[in-house]
Amino acid sequence: MEQTTGVSWWVDHLDDMAVRVTDTMLREGAGVQPPTVHVLLDDLDEQPYVGYLRCRPFYRGRDAHAAVAAMGLFASQFGATRLVVTYEHADMALGWEDPAAAEAPTGIVVIDAGHIQRRDGHTVRWHPMVMTLAPDTTPPGATGAPAVMAHWGPPDRYPGGELPAAVAQLLAVWREPHAWSDAEFLDTYRRWEHGGYAVRCAPRPDGERRQPGWMRLLAS
Repeated sequence: MEQTTGVSWWVDHLDDMAVRVTDTMLREGAGVQPPTVHVLLDDLDEQPYVGYLRCRPFYRGRDAHAAVAAMGLFASQFGATRLVVTYEHADMALGWEDPAAAEAPTGIVVIDAGHIQRRDGHTVRWHPMVMTLAPDTTPPGATGAPAVMAHWGPPDRYPGGELPAAVAQLLAVWREPHAWSDAEFLDTYRRWEHGGYAVRCAPRPDGERRQPGWMRLLAS
């Protein structure tokens, strides 16, 4: 039986968190979270969750596509075996200038992808929602903007579901074989920090038996 801290547990946990964070941000008048990539390694016994990369600010169109597609490098440099990608569907349809953006439904997309060279090596999890302004009696959110209520519909899953071009490219960048030198790893990591992306690596458990090599690089 798989431990509750295994990879599948973490995928379900991140899926749940994507909905909870969005719900909280809307109530606080903070909009929705930018596209986020969560990295997991199934050969880390103590804790498979490595951390996340949150997308930088971008202009609509090509810049939005490039900003998201490049995030596959983050998964590559950590040798991820599983990725969880999250974003709000209608918001990113506008960002990518999807021709059907005006009719795009609102909801959270959670993509669970494995590191295999197959076009259907992923599952799209869909959390539909309808947003309404909170009642007038509700105080403004922390940002001073009106609070928004999210009304969630029943979730669904689509194994091998269709992906936006930017997300498909993100997965392709991750799955492309790449040997990372120490210098290249650190240079790329610094570029995330200085390029407007938000990066966070989860603390490793005390006494971890097989601590990954990149921990040494990050410590330096």
